[in-house]
This record gives sequence, structure tokens and C-alpha cells, in this order.
Amino acid sequence: MLEKVRRWASECPVTFAVLFVCTGNVCRSPMAERLFAARLAKPGAVAVSSVGTRALSGYGMDAPSAAVLRELGGDPDGHVARQLEPGDLAAAGLVLTADTANRGLVVREMPALLRRAFTLREFGRLVAGLGPPAAPDEAALTARVAEVAARRGTVAPAEPGADEIGDPFGAPLPVVQACGEQVSSAVDAALAGLGLARPG
Repeated sequence: MLEKVRRWASECPVTFAVLFVCTGNVCRSPMAERLFAARLAKPGAVAVSSVGTRALSGYGMDAPSAAVLRELGGDPDGHVARQLEPGDLAAAGLVLTADTANRGLVVREMPALLRRAFTLREFGRLVAGLGPPAAPDEAALTARVAEVAARRGTVAPAEPGADEIGDPFGAPLPVVQACGEQVSSAVDAALAGLGLARPG
């Protein structure tokens, strides 16, 4: 039996997991999840998912956010909002939240995540000064996340609010579109810094 387990482990390597978190899991985090997955150089190279700290569990994406996601090249179909569970956090090599309030909730839930949890825009800002890892395998991605965490306090702080993505739920379409652009830019920065972006 032990030999079967070892063989399975060697044939099924652990996948680096990126978890996106917002409040309801119907606007910001699914936008980020679907754009990140769509823009990966190698689809399925990492596990990508999203949850909410006060999720509207069972619901699909908010209609305006879904429309903006489509405009940006992502696919909202099939998304079902999920509530954050401790297992989601334990499995994540990188947690990217929409705002500092949700990052705080994540870290309070699991303090060991302090160096693996960032707001999406914060991570994009901190990783921007680093070249991509040579080979973005699980070990390299884990090391890159630690490297980015170490840059906190050494990189000039952002302007107040610059690391936040406001909740567009119930907002007019232009606000949702602005939110989508913020998510899109931050996703691109994260992918580039992790060495997972498509070339060109």
C-alpha cells in the first residue's frame, strides 16, 4: 500500500495554488480568478480559485461584473460563489485579496499566512521590481512569494488606498469597469512577476 501511495505522489505532483478573496465572491475575486486563469502561459500550470469572506454562496457572478469580465477576455460562466473555508487557506501558496480588510480577515483566520497573503494590487506593486523566476515550478513560486513578502518595508509605500480595489457590487457600470481595469492590471503584474504570463 505504501508503495502505491509513493507512486501516486510521484505521478501527481503537488500544484501551486493561488487563491483570490473578496467579500461576496461575485465581483472582484471571480474577475481576478478568471482573468488569471485565462492569461496563464500554460493553462492549468497552477491551481486558481476564489472565495468570499461573506460569500453570497451559490450565486453566479454579479451581472455587470460578468459583462466587464467578458470585455476583458475572461469567462464568467459556471462561477458559483463559495464561502472561505480554512482548507482553502491551508492549500494556498499565495492568497490575493481585493482589499486590506479582507487580507486582515484572512490573516486573523490563519496567522501563518502573514507572509503569503497580500492585496492583489500590493503584490503587483511589490513584485514589479523583480525579474521572473527562471523556471516557475512549485519551489520557485514558493520562493518568489517569500521574496515578495521580504520587500514589505523596503519598497516605498503606496499612496493611501493605492493597494485597494473597491467593491463594485451595486455600483453603476462605469465604476464596475474601473474596478475591472484595476483587477486586470494587477493580475497582469502578478502573472509577470511569477513568471506565468504569456510571452509578448
